[in-house]
Amino acid sequence: METTAKTGVREKTNLKPRLDMRDISKRFGAVTVLDGISLSCRAGEVLAVCGENGAGKSTLMKILAGFYRPDGGEIHIDGKPVHLRHPLDSQREGVAIIHQELSLLPHRTVAQNIFLGREPTRFGIVDHKRMRQAALAALARLQSNIDPDVRAGALPIADQQVVEIAKALTLDARILVFDEPTAALDNAEAAKLFQLIEELRRNGASILYISHRMGEVFALADRICVIKDGRLVGDLPRNETDSDAVVRLMVGREIGALFPTRSGAEAGEQVFSVKAGRNRHLRDVTLTLKSGEIVGVAGLEGSGKTALARAITGDEPFDAGTIEVWDGKGAASSPREAVRRKIAYVPDDRKSEGLGLRQSLRENAALTRRALSPSLSLVSHGGCAAPLLDQLLRQLDVRAANHTMPVGALSGGNQQKVVVARWLAVNPRLWVLCEPTRGVDVGAKSTIYSILRSFADAGGSVLVVSSDLAEVIGLSDRILVMSEGRIAAECPAGASEEDIMKHAVLSHQARAAS
Repeated sequence: METTAKTGVREKTNLKPRLDMRDISKRFGAVTVLDGISLSCRAGEVLAVCGENGAGKSTLMKILAGFYRPDGGEIHIDGKPVHLRHPLDSQREGVAIIHQELSLLPHRTVAQNIFLGREPTRFGIVDHKRMRQAALAALARLQSNIDPDVRAGALPIADQQVVEIAKALTLDARILVFDEPTAALDNAEAAKLFQLIEELRRNGASILYISHRMGEVFALADRICVIKDGRLVGDLPRNETDSDAVVRLMVGREIGALFPTRSGAEAGEQVFSVKAGRNRHLRDVTLTLKSGEIVGVAGLEGSGKTALARAITGDEPFDAGTIEVWDGKGAASSPREAVRRKIAYVPDDRKSEGLGLRQSLRENAALTRRALSPSLSLVSHGGCAAPLLDQLLRQLDVRAANHTMPVGALSGGNQQKVVVARWLAVNPRLWVLCEPTRGVDVGAKSTIYSILRSFADAGGSVLVVSSDLAEVIGLSDRILVMSEGRIAAECPAGASEEDIMKHAVLSHQARAAS
């Protein structure tokens, strides 16, 4: 069945599956990751695939993409069996994957990334003009004005995600897999993506949509498949279930309230303050962070919210203004100095900024501790920190065969939990987090939220920058709204999404008109 964006009328789709994955199994050593999963998707249908991090969703999609070969089972496309031994095999069968973990080459242009390995040629030479025009056309379908000549690595994460989607569009795929596509997008960008998905569905594409955001799942999907521990535990028509039932299938238990209860206590002493702070991204920023509170930061993409986090943690410091820090030493001038002073920073791009992907879970969890006290953290040589690190990784329910395996082999959400464990190991004074639960399942979100609330209740100070307004509202004791590099407003705990967006959008429009 199909819902059109204009009328909301359901139309019949082809009853024969375009994609039919039958009894798919996959093992890595002694660990069974997929155990006889079967799912199908018809032309013009959106199938949501839900499950906790480590449930097997990404492995199943990598089999469909030709990165892994299944140990058992069959894949049929348009009724015929296919053997996807390589990503090119998958592309030839009309499959395109928009991965959660970005795979762009940072030193190549946007156009070069969109057509990587498929560059148009003329007389045996790459036709850069035609490639640029085709890249512009693909970006235009996403209502994006990204310059196709700019280096991909110079783009913010949200724009890199748009480039990944544009790349998939140029393949003219019949089967598209979106893996957490809105994790790096703000509300306006997500709305454009949803319009595109409706267009693709109307044109007969088969869409698999992987997301932990239940609102998106129920807005887009016709059916919802739930995977738990490598098995399919539910295949439900969207109009015959609800988000609570899906969450119960995902986590196998009642999860209760997602956000921990606020203590209600007054905030304590000043931990960090800046008056009239400026740098090349920020203007006249004035704020105070206190012990015992969680401050959320919201705003449109490009509003300066991530730049604020980088300025506080010494990555791109304030170059003007008055800064006071609890230890009396002034602003941190570099990330290394911030680490020494126990100012924690969780970046929005864990893959390139937060992790050593070839190092083990335990080694990654020890990185900050090692910087503070090298003698305590020689985990690879049996140092005394290893039991503490293992305990923290278990506390965060990091799904891995063992703590010595490379962190790059984990799902994105489990990688994020390793980053959180790194800072728990040193008990910071101020914790600054950008998109702390991007790509993290609902059970792990609850765990991270509880850790942050416990940290604040114990006297720590937390600043959370997030594009997820529900997260900002549910977690924060007060909310800062940024626009055009300035703090446009401060909202109280529990403020509505409408109030927050009103400040973000109106301030942006007012400055654009001036």
